[in-house]
Amino acid sequence: MRGLDRTWCVAAAVFITLLVFGQTGNALSAEKVVLRLNWYHQFQFAGYYAAKEKGFYAEEDLDVDILEHDPAESPIDSILRGNADFGVSDTNLILHRLRGEPVVVLAAIFQHSPLVLLTRAEDNIHDPEDLRGKRVMRQRNVNDAAITALFQQEGIVDSDIIHLPQNFRDDALLDGKTDAVAAYQTIHPFYYENRDVSLRILNPLNYGIDFYGDMLFTSAAMMRDRPNIAQRFRRASIRGWKYALENPAKVIDWLIKQYDTRNSRDHLQFEARITRRMILPKLIEVGHMNRERFNEIAAIYRTQQPEIADATLTGIDYRDHLIPPRKIPDWARWVTGVAAGLALLSLGLLLIARNLRRRVAERTSELRDARDVLQRQLDIIDRHVIMSRADANGIITYASDAFAKISKYPKEELIGQTHALFSHPDTPREIYRELRNASLAGKSWSGEFMSQAKDGSAYWVDITVEPDFDSDGNYAGFTSLRYDISDKKHIEVLSETDRLTGLPNRLKLDETFEHEIARAKRYGHPLSVIIFDIDHFKQVNDSHGHQKGDEVLVGLSWLIQAHIRSADILGRWGGEEFMIVCPETNLEGAGVFAEHLRDAVATHDFAEIGHLAASFGVTEMRPDDSEDDMIHRADAALYRAKQDGRNRVALEAVA
Repeated sequence: MRGLDRTWCVAAAVFITLLVFGQTGNALSAEKVVLRLNWYHQFQFAGYYAAKEKGFYAEEDLDVDILEHDPAESPIDSILRGNADFGVSDTNLILHRLRGEPVVVLAAIFQHSPLVLLTRAEDNIHDPEDLRGKRVMRQRNVNDAAITALFQQEGIVDSDIIHLPQNFRDDALLDGKTDAVAAYQTIHPFYYENRDVSLRILNPLNYGIDFYGDMLFTSAAMMRDRPNIAQRFRRASIRGWKYALENPAKVIDWLIKQYDTRNSRDHLQFEARITRRMILPKLIEVGHMNRERFNEIAAIYRTQQPEIADATLTGIDYRDHLIPPRKIPDWARWVTGVAAGLALLSLGLLLIARNLRRRVAERTSELRDARDVLQRQLDIIDRHVIMSRADANGIITYASDAFAKISKYPKEELIGQTHALFSHPDTPREIYRELRNASLAGKSWSGEFMSQAKDGSAYWVDITVEPDFDSDGNYAGFTSLRYDISDKKHIEVLSETDRLTGLPNRLKLDETFEHEIARAKRYGHPLSVIIFDIDHFKQVNDSHGHQKGDEVLVGLSWLIQAHIRSADILGRWGGEEFMIVCPETNLEGAGVFAEHLRDAVATHDFAEIGHLAASFGVTEMRPDDSEDDMIHRADAALYRAKQDGRNRVALEAVA
């Protein structure tokens, strides 16, 4: 027994020494890590250059080497072979995880995939349907899930297309041997614009296919052995991206002077503008990931490759690795073994039995302390983690205090109910069916939806549901974890709303307008837009003050809302200028509608102001129009209405 005591003391001393000197070593020198990019130095990786140059990595005690694309080794291979610690890749990560390769995503930097199909305008390819029988260049089943999903949605099968291998040439469309090429819209359109080649872009996003683009990733070994380094690297990289998006000119200077980029300053500026649209930093936290979007990408790959039809994505999200697995402490198993052995010897060895009782008492005290610590941890989880469990029939058997708090139901009232108790009328029923079917099939499910509390108030949650099984492997119910994202959703609404009038702001109008143009082109429907403002509005401000001017703008927004159709989209374009997007409306109909609105404004009596007038500019979408084209023509028509005397409607000039 004395030998055992000495062994425990020596082990404890060694452990404490290693802990102290190990942490001292970390403080004295930065950890050397390598980041492997999936292409050459360009603005696509701006956040990582910013994190290095601004010292964000150094503040996390990291010394980072940023290596360009290696044609002989992909970033995924670099990570899995141990030649790099972190990498940048896109949806290909999902495919590798389904194949059992231990890649782990740390952050989704690009919220929209920049991958599109480029065609020459002169070839008159307006829609994916027009690609039947055409030559399409892409990397099939490699980084092309968004394009594959687009083809599947539009009913285009492999035999409908002549497939060409990707040669990565900037002039792939110019030799007459290719009809469409998969390319990054952040980079490649610039080459053709400089050659005066008109393009048409088939963007999967315009057809409802919304996948992630560039993602920061590492290996499962890193998350297992050095999770703290992975979290520090992720934190510094996201700081770098936020800085880069606010200071693109600074990053471009670094790229030109320090990173030997192959692109010109004009090209990098073009890339910076488009990259910001892919990341959406004003709407979504940089690096945000949604598990359901991972599942959507995985579903595309599974349909293409039957051998991975039953493969799981478990572990691809770095957050899955941050909760250590529960296990019985080694010393607890040792105590149990020692106690059992000494119990047998106690029959003949009374002296040893006396010592054994003392040792058991000590270990029992330790176990009691461990139990108390575990209970405190469970109490913390119960208070702060929104969690519930249900049996195979969906009946709630457990609900945490945090769950009761957000749902505003007492815990005892929750037990015995189903989760239908919290369903919100604005949440589509299909979401609940999808969640239930996934659980019954033994699959996890993640998503975001609105729930309803006992008092009728609404709240948003990000939920993950995991199926539970009994000892025989039979389905026994499910456990759900929720995160309250109500504040995030509220911020999203605020970012899209004009604070004065409550109408959609210019950011939201841009997004809606772009969507309506894509939809109109897809289905061949007419689309018109109206831009209008109050005549002599400056005189209102000068004579009555800006507060009264604001009241006029609010009153005008209410007046127009009372006269538009439910399908029309009204928003504040800026200052006293407003825009109405009119789906399925031709130029003539929009002109009649605008005249009706002009008359409504002219006959309205504004409090303390009296009668005012407004001028309207109207245009209709043409086949090759972009959003900028339509706005330019509507603005020109509005200017003409002003020039012709105001208080009138002007239609676009017919070419």
